[in-house]
Amino acid sequence: MSVRPPVPRRLPPTKPSEPDSERAAQSLAARMATLGLEARAPLRPLPPPPPRQPSSDIPDLAKLLARRPPPPPVPRKSALESPRQPADAPLPPPRRLPPAFVPSSHVSPVPPPVNLASKPAILSLRAEAPSSSCIQCRDFSSVDAHAALFPRNTVYSLEYLASALVEPFEGDVDKARAIFTWLHHNIVYDVEAFLTNNLQHATPESTLSSGRAVCDGYAGLFEHLASLIGLQVLKVTGHGKGYGYQSLSDDDPIPEITSNHAWNCVYMGDEWHLIDPCWGAGALNGTIWEVKLNPTWFISSPLEFGRRHFPQDPSYQLTEEQTTWEEYIMAPEGPKLTGDFANFGLDPVRIEPATNNILEKRYTKFSVCKRCEHMSTLEADNYVFALTTSDKDFTPLIYNDDEEAWIATIFTPRNGTVMLCTVDTVNQQDARGLGVAGFTKAKGRKAMTFKGLATWSILHL
Repeated sequence: MSVRPPVPRRLPPTKPSEPDSERAAQSLAARMATLGLEARAPLRPLPPPPPRQPSSDIPDLAKLLARRPPPPPVPRKSALESPRQPADAPLPPPRRLPPAFVPSSHVSPVPPPVNLASKPAILSLRAEAPSSSCIQCRDFSSVDAHAALFPRNTVYSLEYLASALVEPFEGDVDKARAIFTWLHHNIVYDVEAFLTNNLQHATPESTLSSGRAVCDGYAGLFEHLASLIGLQVLKVTGHGKGYGYQSLSDDDPIPEITSNHAWNCVYMGDEWHLIDPCWGAGALNGTIWEVKLNPTWFISSPLEFGRRHFPQDPSYQLTEEQTTWEEYIMAPEGPKLTGDFANFGLDPVRIEPATNNILEKRYTKFSVCKRCEHMSTLEADNYVFALTTSDKDFTPLIYNDDEEAWIATIFTPRNGTVMLCTVDTVNQQDARGLGVAGFTKAKGRKAMTFKGLATWSILHL
């Protein structure tokens, strides 16, 4: 059972009493009214960020136990709701703020357009019981749009950036997400330094100035910005199964524990969460850094996160049962998932078969399910999932209410692969809501396009 210490209260500053200033302002307004002039309110700079929480206030993670998997939290009133709105009222559209006040001594250049095309088109996941407090199915589109309004070359200080990013938001989850998304848009991976092993110590200031970083720079800047706006956050170091990683066979010796990666542990939504801002910003493909927002590394459960991250301090696993280094590094590789897998709201932890290699010439069950119980499983709200092999036709998966998953059993071929895909279009029309019956009727008669989601390799004995 999780130990959830109360979050420190943040008290607003007391309002200073300035009777002389008020009388002077009233006198000035009266004189201007006499002259037929309209008084103008002075420009108001952004408020300074709240003080950083002392480290003594941070709960002891070694005593913290996380859920596996966590049940959905009790819905609570969204920080974006008006106090007079009912709890089930739709959220208001996001506010677009005017440019922040900039001192006259510092003139910022006109900001260039931000490449919003790098953000994946997350599919609309209609929910039967939407909950704004559930991080798995929460809609972050307004937060992500706000985070894109502050290009790095227009930012003159880290304090300004932190305050501007979170100004519209009250909840810690939205504040952390704004920082996470800003890093994706504005910091690129230093591929040359990584591939030549010419890694230099980076500070939050140097990362902001250069716009380049490796994983430690991403985690360090996230930690600094989050601390400036009052979040309790830590940088975690350890091993990551990232670029260049190859799974080990049972005959391979167990390697020594190494540290090659860094990420963050942040307290938000009344519990600790693991976040990887580096992997969330893009991916290294050969020698090219592909800029693409990967929200998986913001919403991952501790179990999912721990499959590819091993912290030097085991308490940062945030799981009820700690995984050993041997269990982590010797774990068989799972099926190869594409970026579209997460876009369809599917759970990478509960996909079956759980390993990449599957045996030839036998009946094998395949299943996939949603990552959150709030997400709809109705045919009208979903696309058809299907399996295909090198020597077989497409076999649709059928939803099973008892197992709460889409399931199909096929006889595996002698070699090759098995691919899980989804029917994307039929006759150039969006295939959402097609249903298994509609797919069966259209197959072979109408033009279809598909999206690959996962691939398994056939093991030839």
